[in-house]
Amino acid sequence: MTADSESARVFEVDDVVSALERVIGAHTKTVRMRGEVVNLRSGRGDRMFWFRLEDPRDGMDARIDCFAWSNDVGAGYALADGDVIEAVARPEFSRRDGRLVVRLHRIEPAGEGEILRTIEERRRRLAAEGLFDVAKKRPLPFVPRGVGLITARAGAARADVLRRIEARLPVPVVVVQAAMQGPACTGEVIRGLALLDSDPRVDVIMIARGGGSLQDLLPFSDESMARAIRACGTPVVAGIGHQPDVTLACLAADAQGATPTAAADLVVPDRDALGEDLVALRRRLAGATRRLASRARRELDLVGARPGLLRPHEAVVRRPRDRVSGLGMRLRREIRDAADGPGRDLAGLVARRRRAGAAATASATSRLSVLRARCAGRDPARPLAEGFALVRDMSGIAVTSAAAAVLAGDVTLTFADATVPARVRADQEDR
Repeated sequence: MTADSESARVFEVDDVVSALERVIGAHTKTVRMRGEVVNLRSGRGDRMFWFRLEDPRDGMDARIDCFAWSNDVGAGYALADGDVIEAVARPEFSRRDGRLVVRLHRIEPAGEGEILRTIEERRRRLAAEGLFDVAKKRPLPFVPRGVGLITARAGAARADVLRRIEARLPVPVVVVQAAMQGPACTGEVIRGLALLDSDPRVDVIMIARGGGSLQDLLPFSDESMARAIRACGTPVVAGIGHQPDVTLACLAADAQGATPTAAADLVVPDRDALGEDLVALRRRLAGATRRLASRARRELDLVGARPGLLRPHEAVVRRPRDRVSGLGMRLRREIRDAADGPGRDLAGLVARRRRAGAAATASATSRLSVLRARCAGRDPARPLAEGFALVRDMSGIAVTSAAAAVLAGDVTLTFADATVPARVRADQEDR
């Protein structure tokens, strides 16, 4: 075929587009690219995104058109104009627009992506060691004698947790203050874990912190903190961040709540729900007892109705029947006592807490009375009421000796009811 005949051939648009797609697909490869999102548009119910990616460095005017599907964006990340992102990029020829675009995959915020990859690598390594195994999780106490709380000094999480525990089932709470973000966070939380783990008053430890950015929560994905949690002999509950924040500390803990308040729900039961459960259990046990006793009576009646066990042998039948009735009464009493026991225990806990508060108030009142008495004994006006007078010179300075009074000459005498002037004269011999 000659060059003239080749140039005379007319190609359809689809042929040209297909050829371009083949050439671009065969001679390009994927690369990891970084840039700033500009002119973001979406379509098909936010399932498709079009935007330009520009060089974020000042003075650079390089830009390229990009396309991505919503599932190409990292979980929990919302793409927005002005974001600097990192993504896996591959050039493609768009049939619809007739232009070259770059298809992006695995889009994530620049900088955070490296942090997330580091955390994921650490998570996989610790999981391979068995640090997060469910079989190693320690059971939480049903009703703890005391709760250890590690949280910030004045954070909202502290108030939320204490308020929640007070509302559900008041138990003593031992609070250890620690930084909840920044360089000091890891060390202070680990020290708090060791302190509460050795405290005999604490049956369960809780770490509470509100939500925050990836950098704010980064200390809770520190390997040393995860290992410290697993090394505790006391069960640990994590209430760190808000859903869907999951740190390595959350994975290492024996239980975790989506929020600090939800974690508090795991630590102590609801006393109202406990009361309802006890009532329902009592009813079920009483019903089962009645059914068992009724069935035993029917069986005995059937035995007693047999021809060979009529009146001449009535005593033989009556004896086991009476025994079954006695056992039924005894069983009902034991069931009632068993059902009332937890209720008495809960009432005892509340009474102990009230007595402790009353004792603390009485002690403080007694100490205040002693301090008031001490202050009254040292009141400088008290000697004046007993007939003494305070001597001052005319400049208001206290005169404490006779020689000083003679030297001052004119003085004032302050009694309990008033102050009067006076003049001190030396004896003739002194002159």
